[in-house]
Amino acid sequence: MKKNIQRLGKSFFIIVAVSVLLFQSGCGFKDIDKRIFVLSIGVDHTDNEERPYRVILKLAVPSGSIKQSGTEYTYLVGESESFSTAIRNLKTQTDKELDFGHAKVIVFGEDILHHELEEIMDFFLRRRDIQLVSWVAIGQPSAENVLKAEPESEMAGSHALFNLFDQNGVESPLVVTTYLFDFRRRVLERGIDPILPVLFANEDKKRIDVNRAIVVNGNKKRVELNPKQTTIYNLLSNNSKRFDVRVKNDDLNFTVAIDTSNVHFHINTETKQKPIIKMDIEMVGIIQEADVYTDSSKLQTYSKATSKTIEEDVLEVLKKFLEEGVDPLGFGVRYKATRLHNNKRNEEWQELYPKVTFEVNAKASLKSTGVIE
Repeated sequence: MKKNIQRLGKSFFIIVAVSVLLFQSGCGFKDIDKRIFVLSIGVDHTDNEERPYRVILKLAVPSGSIKQSGTEYTYLVGESESFSTAIRNLKTQTDKELDFGHAKVIVFGEDILHHELEEIMDFFLRRRDIQLVSWVAIGQPSAENVLKAEPESEMAGSHALFNLFDQNGVESPLVVTTYLFDFRRRVLERGIDPILPVLFANEDKKRIDVNRAIVVNGNKKRVELNPKQTTIYNLLSNNSKRFDVRVKNDDLNFTVAIDTSNVHFHINTETKQKPIIKMDIEMVGIIQEADVYTDSSKLQTYSKATSKTIEEDVLEVLKKFLEEGVDPLGFGVRYKATRLHNNKRNEEWQELYPKVTFEVNAKASLKSTGVIE
């Protein structure tokens, strides 16, 4: 009797489950031929107060064959009072559903930096289909110019900006990589300032240069770094292990290729009247170019000259950060993390940072003068 009841119960459960599935509404899934993929998003600021945001979407146009010629990309451009409204309006300009799952680059126009960054990035953080590992950059002369640039080396269905930032296509100490999640952290966290790479599109839109960066602090102040300063920043933040150093003085004139590098710093506030940031830099490299004869027996001399040059370059950049009142390296975060917590640590650091002095100790070890003697 119990077995019959159990069998009837199982049969009833199966019938109910099947019935529920039959009456379920369709899910949100759309076939791939009903979707179009957004590769990158651009945002420029307009002078229109009613529609202040100009949103640009770069879309990949699917092709039946890799060898097929013709248009590989298309663009949607619209202006609105908010990002959400702009995206909704742009959907009416295409016959396919916009898919943001492959959007890995967000480019802001330079004028955006004059406005509240928290409000600007809010949309990108709330949407579940925009990746937090998307790269964020500044576009010059505008985000639209950068996104509409199509370098001749760009392949169909790919994106030149992907290769610039993912460190697989291009490995350069001049490229600063900032992720969306890190950009948010830097905007909200006290003690570290956001830094964004600068993308510049030339007039014919056939080339994109990325060899500079911009630091933004909480007061909307912008500090632009030239290529040399950008390289030093990547070195100090341990984002790049390889870079070139030009050593030039009265007796020596050569270029060193650094293969590996490591940077550590310590904040000493035992005497609050004169806090000290001690920075140790270790590097290994070889001489790859020289205007004078180089003797392999003098590698120690060349190493000392390289160390001195690095110390001077690093001190120049650190003093620039201090004079401009910006902190992209996170000295303030390190100070708060290495002291017992209280509610005044941030205020303490704001008072200490202008008084900081830097002590840089660079140790370069050159292994050879190259393959020629």
